[in-house]
Amino acid sequence: MSRPTTHLLAAALGGLFVFPPHLAAAGPLVASVRGAGPLAALPRTANGSVVLAGADDRDIIRLLPPPGGAGNGGAGVAPPSGADIPFPPSGGGAVPGGALRLNGKSIKLPISFLAAPGNPAASYIGIRLDGVSDGATASALGLSSDSGVFVVDTTPGAPAAQAGLRFGDFVLALDDKPISQTSELVEAIKGRSPGSQGTLSVWRVGDDGTGYLQELRQVADRGSTPAMMFLARLYTNGTGVNRDATEASNWYKKAALAGSTNGMLLYGDALATGSGTAKDVTEGHRWIKKASDAGNVAALFRLGRMYRDGEGLTRDPLEAVNLFKKAAETNYTPAMVAVGLMFEGGGGLEADNLQAVQWYKKAADLGDAEGMAALGTMYSTGRGVEKNYATSATWYIEAAKRGQLLAIHNLAYQYDKGLGVERDPNAASGYIYHALEQRYAFSYQQMMQNSRAWSREFRKSLQQRLVNGGLYSGTVDGSFGRTTLDAISALAQVK
Repeated sequence: MSRPTTHLLAAALGGLFVFPPHLAAAGPLVASVRGAGPLAALPRTANGSVVLAGADDRDIIRLLPPPGGAGNGGAGVAPPSGADIPFPPSGGGAVPGGALRLNGKSIKLPISFLAAPGNPAASYIGIRLDGVSDGATASALGLSSDSGVFVVDTTPGAPAAQAGLRFGDFVLALDDKPISQTSELVEAIKGRSPGSQGTLSVWRVGDDGTGYLQELRQVADRGSTPAMMFLARLYTNGTGVNRDATEASNWYKKAALAGSTNGMLLYGDALATGSGTAKDVTEGHRWIKKASDAGNVAALFRLGRMYRDGEGLTRDPLEAVNLFKKAAETNYTPAMVAVGLMFEGGGGLEADNLQAVQWYKKAADLGDAEGMAALGTMYSTGRGVEKNYATSATWYIEAAKRGQLLAIHNLAYQYDKGLGVERDPNAASGYIYHALEQRYAFSYQQMMQNSRAWSREFRKSLQQRLVNGGLYSGTVDGSFGRTTLDAISALAQVK
């Protein structure tokens, strides 16, 4: 396998790149492997979440803390939320209003590729993206394919903004080479030399962002449940609109009442968690169960979590694992990872690392990033398998390509120490820089509280990246004083 270049991801897109959240139905990202979330989920203790590899390596490698919320060994993980449910394309059954779609036009936009802040050798365009891989949603949004790359935002003055890209656009191709996934656009940008030119093919609806939202609402009001769900997703994530849990819950409810099983699932989840509506776990369970009975595999997974965590139900680990296994039978990989987590010692089952490895491997073999990251931690710590840093690095690399932040952090550590890979502190700093840009809590904690456990070469390289990014103007000496820590906080958007 060639040496990875995923540390160029953020540079390629100008530091605004976000991988598709679970609501994109574009494959799970961080929901199943706990501890891979943003700074809001910053761990309060190291209990159950780190490996103590030696006096100099304390609190370095991020492991998988037990699933669940309070009372799970001090991991401090927030309870499940609507954005934590990766549902499958179409959600099972028919798609009410699936024949309705947005009308738009295809346009060509010339674009320049500039040297990336923090990495002058790489190109960037300054864009934030989301992915759509559900055929019903793609059709409702006017696309001719089953997937697309959605423009969330652009950096003012950067190439994407200068080219005229804006919220609501879909990138279809670069120089006539089709683009259907965010990773494909990342790779295409990475392959360009700074200063070069290209042409983007774009699908556009409406005259501007406001016009796009108006068109989307009109299709939703006519009965398109995919449009309703997409609007709910925009309000859930604050994409192109102010984040509004109440508005999101209202759209989930409309979709549920119109017969969308994903709407039932996420409206039930909103009720169970009190997100944007009055908390009513019993009513939430009813809607989730209704979606499950209608064939929605993700709803089956969500029911399993309710039994695992005792969320409005009597806690029942055996029923939880049975529900997860039933969902896993359909190749629903988040359920496979959930089973693995329970056998790893979380959720009330007797620990069985060998079974945990087997379930993680099933998910990883199907391309699940969380399964890959989880498998990497088992190999890097020798739990359920013989310790093998080269194998852990291989799985971390594959997960990192998919944007899995736990894997990106752990891979950085292995590059810094030369564990299973050729030692490369500069590559390690690139991974951590990207993790910090994505506000990964554990990487931020490490840099702020435990930076001396990382090599001086690594720290100097990270400082230089902060200089290149315009965040730091101090001495590049590997000493993380107040000005360096302030620059790291600025990169991670911590106030």
